[in-house]
Amino acid sequence: MKAQRNVWMLLAIIALLVLAIVAFPSLASAGSLNLAHAGLARAMSLPQDSPHRIAALDQAQAHLARARDVPSTNPRVALAQARIWLARAEPQRAAQALRAADAGLQNDFIAQFFWAQAEWQSSNVNAAYAHWRTAGALTYFTQALNRARDRHQWDAMYASAQIAVGIEPANAEARYALGDALSHQPGATRVALAELARAFDLTADPELRATILSRQGEVLVEQGEYRAALELFARAMDLAPRDARPRVDYARAVLRFEPDARARAIDLLHQALAVAPWYSLAYSTLAEIAETQNDLAGAEEWYRKGLAHASRRNNADLLFGLAQFYARQNRVDDARATMILAMRYETRGDVLLIIARALEGLNAR
Repeated sequence: MKAQRNVWMLLAIIALLVLAIVAFPSLASAGSLNLAHAGLARAMSLPQDSPHRIAALDQAQAHLARARDVPSTNPRVALAQARIWLARAEPQRAAQALRAADAGLQNDFIAQFFWAQAEWQSSNVNAAYAHWRTAGALTYFTQALNRARDRHQWDAMYASAQIAVGIEPANAEARYALGDALSHQPGATRVALAELARAFDLTADPELRATILSRQGEVLVEQGEYRAALELFARAMDLAPRDARPRVDYARAVLRFEPDARARAIDLLHQALAVAPWYSLAYSTLAEIAETQNDLAGAEEWYRKGLAHASRRNNADLLFGLAQFYARQNRVDDARATMILAMRYETRGDVLLIIARALEGLNAR
């Protein structure tokens, strides 16, 4: 009995040894693959011109080479290799690595996203859109363009909007974003208006339609096409009675081109605040009107009311407006302190530069 038990133990040990011999290379390869991904993640966190980035990429490539028993068509290997090629600015080789593992990547959304990047950088635009579509990347680019819009990073907004439209050409919000981004590009006014018109035709949502009309009107105001702009603002007001934007836009256009229509402008601004008490541009416009009427206390009060009601209590636009008001009244200390506060809360690079220059001028007095 004891001898039989010993035989079974010996057979079990032999079986474990065989399994270890078979499994160990795979385990080692899997470990090398994980180390390659870790090295790649470290490389991507470093600046492109950093020598440490190059070293990390070399290390990731070395770890990937150690996964010798894993075929190059293995999806994880292909993805790691493609990411290394992308990081080395060799998108064609990245796309080639991913194509070799095509069947294993159809349901891998991360791989599809990187594959799209590789095709995009290789100028295979339609293929890139197809892979981003498979990856469900529309939300990613929509969020990216919204972040860029908030920071007035118009080139970045345009790049993300262009891809969003390529992914889903009939998406009205993506079209609107593309038109909005183009409206900030020098010499692209007509193209921007055409894209905004396409966005309008693609949606039946009255709120989005009103937003599109408002942006078209704002672009026309910048071009001095006052009458056409007012017509668009009026249409937007009809479509979205609770939207403050077209009312404030209309009021500001009237004040600019028809100063005698001040009463109409003031009425529209109060209408806007009745439905959107956080709308900061309405407060600053009412403050400007009060100042032109030499109601200085009233002007300051409008700025303060705006700061009290703004969606962000430390609203940089209102703070800068108040600082400029103080500067015009030769209240230099108040102006300086308020401008510094505006700079602290401003996140848009172009506006931050304007405030900084105003502060320099104030300090030079």
